Amino acid sequence: MPRYAIMRPEIYNTLQLVEAFSIEKVLTLESVGRLLGNPSKRTIIRKLNSLRCRASYSHAGKYYTLDKEANYTPHGIWSFNEIHFSKYGTLVNTILHLVTHSKAGCLASELRSLLHVRVHNALAKLYASKRLTRERIAGEYLYLSPSCHALQLDKRHQLIQKRRVSDEPTRQASMQNMIEENMCFLLANLDERQKRLYLGLESIKVGHGGDAFISQITGVNVKTIARGRRELQSKDVTQDRIRRAGAGRPALKKNRGD
Repeated sequence: MPRYAIMRPEIYNTLQLVEAFSIEKVLTLESVGRLLGNPSKRTIIRKLNSLRCRASYSHAGKYYTLDKEANYTPHGIWSFNEIHFSKYGTLVNTILHLVTHSKAGCLASELRSLLHVRVHNALAKLYASKRLTRERIAGEYLYLSPSCHALQLDKRHQLIQKRRVSDEPTRQASMQNMIEENMCFLLANLDERQKRLYLGLESIKVGHGGDAFISQITGVNVKTIARGRRELQSKDVTQDRIRRAGAGRPALKKNRGD
């Protein structure tokens, strides 16, 4: 009589586990174990691998998700309730991939912002094992791939220069605002003569059209500024008077009947 192989039933059915992942999205190893009927840890890991599960790179790999449940960003990162997963696996492997495939390398601060976790230890490990190199730029390390170190570094310098050029109008506008604020503060604490001479000096610094320009900034009459400028240029500055003798409102005569 022919012998028929006896099919052993699957002891740990994963259907319930897949359903739980579709609902919860993320499970702990303990939760997975309970759903499988509390097998050994080795069996749990084997079942998770068969389902293409991914361990979190945050929280010491405590959480798991199915790859099909993860909505990865173009960088291969998926975050769920402050739990972070990568299609490249561990934090070390993820950083290695990101740096290697970057056109201009990655600053530690850029990696920390992208991955939402501390990256210092992982970067130190990659640098110590010579899987990454680094260069100090603007007070922090830029991490580079050993295979294209020079190209990435050159591209980073190009980006820095481009950013400086694009930021220059904003920087100049910010500086102009600061100058105007300080100028107005100073004017509020000067007497009439000091104010006139100070604005005349600023007009001289500007050059042609300075009187109108300073008047526009401060709101002071252009004639007052021009007068201060002429006094400075002619050295016609009186040290002991605010106004020239005889200028200003005449003194009121005292009424003898008072």
